[in-house]
Amino acid sequence: MAATALLPSERDTQTAFGFIAIDEHTHKGCVIQEATDLGAYLVMIDTTVVPDRFVLYSLFFDRAQPCKVVWRTDEVIGAWFDGDEV
Repeated sequence: MAATALLPSERDTQTAFGFIAIDEHTHKGCVIQEATDLGAYLVMIDTTVVPDRFVLYSLFFDRAQPCKVVWRTDEVIGAWFDGDEV
């Protein structure tokens, strides 16, 4: 089954902004660079504060997206959308 793109992969066409819940009182902003129905690339200043499981909020999505980190660099996170509880 192929993943369906939620954001255009072409640069400069659309940028979605989101917030990652670090805990119940702390959120960090991010740019959703690319997203499919399976996951997303998230760009932010510092990824070290993001736990391995988190909730992603954005006006782009119709609901909050529980996520699991698959890989990370200092500024980019590759995350799967996770249907399990966070």
